[in-house]
Amino acid sequence: MIRFRKACDREFRTIAQMWAKASLSDSAWASACWQAVYARSRSKSHAYRCLANRWLAILWKLWQTRQPYDEAHHLQQRAARSKPRA
Repeated sequence: MIRFRKACDREFRTIAQMWAKASLSDSAWASACWQAVYARSRSKSHAYRCLANRWLAILWKLWQTRQPYDEAHHLQQRAARSKPRA
């Protein structure tokens, strides 16, 4: 049985979920991602956590490469990764 982890930074988790929730109105891919996860998940909170994890992965990559966020570039990268390889 899988249980939700209780030993975490609750304030950071709340902030990350708030960030994910706020991004829904400004980012088309974030909204599509959230709706896809929500359609197959247990709750809205779970879908927000999944979206927050995606945002945190993007933020980590941007920090490592010292690049600003560019949604057009992000969408190009997603499209390139989703194409089947020949």
